[in-house]
Amino acid sequence: MSTGSATIDQLEQEMEAEFLEETRDVLNGLEVMLGNFESGLVKADVALKTLRKTFLSMDARSQSVGNVSMSILTHRGCEYLSDLDELTRPGVPDIQVFIDVIRKLLDGGADGEGAAELVRQLPFRRIADFDITEAMKQQNVEVLLVIPDRATGRYVERELAACGYRVSNARGFFKGLEMAVRTQPNLVISAAMLDEASGIDMARALAGIDITAKMPFALLTSFDAGHPSLAGLPPTVAVIKKGNDFGEGIADALAQFKIT
Repeated sequence: MSTGSATIDQLEQEMEAEFLEETRDVLNGLEVMLGNFESGLVKADVALKTLRKTFLSMDARSQSVGNVSMSILTHRGCEYLSDLDELTRPGVPDIQVFIDVIRKLLDGGADGEGAAELVRQLPFRRIADFDITEAMKQQNVEVLLVIPDRATGRYVERELAACGYRVSNARGFFKGLEMAVRTQPNLVISAAMLDEASGIDMARALAGIDITAKMPFALLTSFDAGHPSLAGLPPTVAVIKKGNDFGEGIADALAQFKIT
């Protein structure tokens, strides 16, 4: 059994090494493609499609080999690219930052808490209709959403983007836990209804882990604070009610946690 175990360990190490080498080659290829785009040799729509496919592939591959930090960075790249209506030459430096940060991770620039620092080096997402000013950028506030419904998630993202905050959406319970631990956001906002578990379970789970125990958490729900359906919610959790009072609820949650 020990021989078999050693063989599996060897194979896993080989797969990880192959993945890292392949990723370096992929990043080099992206840089060449971006150079050709800037020179007019590659059309904007082709370049953007290539970037999206490549980041999706890197994300899937990093998950398959269990490289969590890489998956977080490539996931953020996928989100950033999904917000772009088109790729422009002035936007190339932002893409280069993603490449440089991922390369830094490949070279051993982060593990554990270091991954949170790398995430904060990534460009702001370009939510349509909002211009993130330099003053807003200086806030450097990271908000993690755990909202499965895409329409609701996009609506919350837009509200937070208007404040100049960095926003990412994990969409699922376990991915949300993983990203909260790894990226150490300034605030987590979770929907009450998730997939494998609930937003209340998410709040209780994070409250029970030392590294996230004091992490600001808000629950997005149809119920008022104190409703029986919210029994078990830690007392420090802010409640943001859906509907007409949503904007006020967001503002109250930010004020409660002294996030400006």
